[in-house]
Formats: sequence, C-alpha cells, structure tokens
Amino acid sequence: MKLIIQIVIFCMFIYGNNLSAQSIGQAKRFTAKFVGVNNESYNGGGLLFVDGITQNYLTLSNNQVIDLPAFYEGISLKDSIWSYTDQDLVIDMMFMHHLCNEGSYDYDCTGWVVTGINTIGTPKSTRKINLPKIGKIVDPDGYVNVRSQMNVKSSIVGKLEPSEINHECFYFYTCSDPNWYRIDCVYDGVKLLGYIHASRIKIIH
Repeated sequence: MKLIIQIVIFCMFIYGNNLSAQSIGQAKRFTAKFVGVNNESYNGGGLLFVDGITQNYLTLSNNQVIDLPAFYEGISLKDSIWSYTDQDLVIDMMFMHHLCNEGSYDYDCTGWVVTGINTIGTPKSTRKINLPKIGKIVDPDGYVNVRSQMNVKSSIVGKLEPSEINHECFYFYTCSDPNWYRIDCVYDGVKLLGYIHASRIKIIH
C-alpha cells in the first residue's frame, strides 16, 4: 500500500510539472546537435537533432516552424542550416496557440514552436513578439474581402475564400480600430496584406 501511495505521489509530481512547463507564452532554450532531416515524421518530417543532455533524438516538425512576420530569428532553416550539420546549436522555443497543417487547410493547435536557432554563445533575444489572434471566417457568403484600409469603402486587395469555412483558421492581428483585424499571409499563392472587418471573423484564441 505504501508503494502504491508513493507511485501516485510521483505521478502527480510529474504530471504537475508537465502542466506547469506548458503554459501559454512560456519560453525555453536548450542545446542540441543538428544531424539532418527526418522524413518519417507523421506530419511531413522536420529537422532532426540530438538533445545535448539526454542524447535522445528530437524532431522539430514542420508544424513547429511557423511562418509569421518577425517571429523567427537566427540561422536560415531553408538555406544555411545544412552547413551546421553535426554541430551543437541553441534552440529557442515558445509554447503557444498556432496553426498546424497536415492537409488542405490550417487548423488551430497548441504546442511548442521554434522562435530561433543560433550558434552557441548567441545571447537570448529580448525582443517582444507580437502574437497574432487565431480565428475563422464567419461570413455567410463563404468568403471575406481584404481591404487596403480600415474602411468598408477602401479598395479590395484580395479575398479569403476557404473551402472548409467551418474548419479553416487564419492568423489575425489587432488594430488601433477594434472593429478591424489586419492579415499578413500568403493564401492560395497570393500575398494578402490588408484589413478585414471584425464582424466577419470569429476569434478562437
């Protein structure tokens, strides 16, 4: 009986630590060796590392490398990361709501994402990251106009027209006018930078 109580207390301790270690906005930094690409991951592969402390393999999946303006800083993950193969690097991550994609549309998820990968000795960033909101389109027409200014009479610079309007999510930035949200993304191969009226958006997070 005593052993069972000890196991329960231990599990509660571990579970509690996991909860406290995964609060929204929490950041962490660790060192790991970059060893290549893992193409066997269930969500499309990712960057493969060996943890500097546990020596376990760690895959930073494509869903952990998000494309947001001024969000990531450090070594280019598309170009120069390959020149650091078999070298120890410093990885900065944040636990947050973000968008994942394993198919035809982006959906809301929560987890650790990469904010920077740098060489050993690089100081920790002190910049403030402006996190966007995550929301869905709620226009009965099935699409929304993206306008050049926070004004319904301003020119239309593009459209968001998701095929899965009840499921697909997008990033939205708050504006000085609470009746509008700014969007900055590439959708269906088109760069969209403009404003959408708040009445056409349901914010999730």
